Amino acid sequence: MYLYFIIFLLLVYFCLIKKNKIELPLFICAGTLLFFLAAFRAKGIDKDYIGYIEYYNDILYKSFVNVEPSFILITILVEKIFHNYIFIFIFYALLGISLKFLAIYKLTRFRLLSVLVYYSLYFLLFEMTQIRVGVAAGFMLLCIIPIKERKLGLFLFYSTLAFLFHYSAIIIFPLYFLSSRKINIYIYSLLIPIAYLIYFSNLNLFFFSDYISIPLIQTKLGNYNNYASIDSSINLFNYVHIFRCLLVYLFLWKWKVITTNNTYAVIVIKIYIIALFIFVAMAKIPGISSRLSEFLLIVEIIMIPYLLIAFKSKSLAISLVTAISFAFFCFSIFYTKLLIF
Repeated sequence: MYLYFIIFLLLVYFCLIKKNKIELPLFICAGTLLFFLAAFRAKGIDKDYIGYIEYYNDILYKSFVNVEPSFILITILVEKIFHNYIFIFIFYALLGISLKFLAIYKLTRFRLLSVLVYYSLYFLLFEMTQIRVGVAAGFMLLCIIPIKERKLGLFLFYSTLAFLFHYSAIIIFPLYFLSSRKINIYIYSLLIPIAYLIYFSNLNLFFFSDYISIPLIQTKLGNYNNYASIDSSINLFNYVHIFRCLLVYLFLWKWKVITTNNTYAVIVIKIYIIALFIFVAMAKIPGISSRLSEFLLIVEIIMIPYLLIAFKSKSLAISLVTAISFAFFCFSIFYTKLLIF
C-alpha cells in the first residue's frame, strides 16, 4: 500500500515543480511509471486479476465467455506469440494508459494536474481492475476532439473501437450531437433534479433494451436485471455523488470563463452532467447506472483542474485539486477497496 501513496506524493511533487521546459519529460515519466505499475502488478492484488486469467483459459479451451470480441482476439494473439497471460495485462496497461495520456495532452494545458486526478480517481478502477473499460474510456476521451471539430468519421472510429473493447461504450454514440458552442444553463442545471424525479416516479428508461439484438449485450442486461431483483439498493445521496453535483454547479456558474481558456470545456461539462443524470435516473438497475456513469465520469480528469480557471488564486486551486485527489484516492483504497492487501 505504501508504494501507491508514494506514487501519489511523487505526482503531487511533479505538479508543484516550476515546470516550463521539464513539463513534458515529467509527463512522460509519470505515464511510464503508471504503465509499469499496472502491467507488472502482483498477481491477485486487484479484484479482477484472477477473473481475467479464467477468461484467458476459457477462450483457449473454446468455452463460452461473456466478454467482448476484442478480448477474445487479443487473447488468441497473445497465446500465439507469447504463450503467457501476463501479456494481456501488459497490452491493456499500455493501451489504456497511453490513450488517456494522449487525450490529456490534447485536451488540457493542466496536464500534470490531470495526471494526478487520473491516478487518484480512475487508475485503480480502470487500469488495475476494469481493464477493458479502461481502454474504452481512453477512446471515449479522444472522442471529445471530433465532437468539438464535427469530424464524424474520426468520432465513429474512436467510438466503435471503444464499443469493441467494452459494450458500455454504446453510451458514447449519442454524444456526437452535443453542441460545443454554449451551455443552456436552465436545461443542464435541471437535469439532476429531473433524474431524481424519474427515479422516484419509477419510470422505465430501459424500454430500448428489448430492441438490442446483440446476444452478449442481452446476456449482460439479463444479469444486471437479476442482480437488481436480488439487491436494488443504491444510495443516491452519498457524499461522493453530492460533492460531484456541487462541483458541476460551480462549473456551470463559471462555464463562460472556463471556455475562454479551454475550447473543450463545454463538451466536458455536458458529459459530466449526463453521467450524474444517468447515475440517478437509471438507478433502478444499479449495475447499469453505476457502470455507465463511471464510464462517462472519466472526464473528471480533464474537468477538475478547471478549478485553476474558476478561482483567481492558483495556489488555492492547486490545493483544492490536490485535496480532492487525495480524498478520492483514500476512498478507492479504504472504502471501495479496489486493491487487496
